[in-house]
Amino acid sequence: MSDESQGLVDRQKIWECLLRYTRGVDRLDRALTLAAFHPDAMIDQGAFRGGREAFADWVLGHHRDHQAVTQHTMTNFLCEIDGEFAHSETYVSYYGVNLTGKDSFAVGRYVDRLERRAGQWRIVDRVCVTEGATDFDKNAVVARFSPGPQSIARSTRNTSDPSYARPLAIQRD
Repeated sequence: MSDESQGLVDRQKIWECLLRYTRGVDRLDRALTLAAFHPDAMIDQGAFRGGREAFADWVLGHHRDHQAVTQHTMTNFLCEIDGEFAHSETYVSYYGVNLTGKDSFAVGRYVDRLERRAGQWRIVDRVCVTEGATDFDKNAVVARFSPGPQSIARSTRNTSDPSYARPLAIQRD
């Protein structure tokens, strides 16, 4: 494989690692959340600073106890790879439908150092840079956007969510 092709494969594997984290958090899937990080990873989330196990307990507990729905959306992605090491910066926006009171919206960036170990790209160090965050009153627009029977497939925050179905198969008439 050419160096250029390997670089594209590595970037894709790093992107998939980052997606494991956001999917894991939004689905409250501890194993998937942990799979984004090497065992010795350190995470600085502002309100939390520590290792991956304690971080998973903290972040999943917070989202489970305070939100009915969360969605982390990653966009701009810049990645610099140097052999078995990489640095990435990924823009993220977050929306949380809170169980009580106001809902939440935040934007920021994940700044990560990753390593490829035994062929697996995972995060070793992460700093979450918050650019802005707000809580806002629920209103008519938000009420319509809040969780409801908007489709036959219901979003769940566990492995019963349709995204885990293998194979995904829609019943045919």
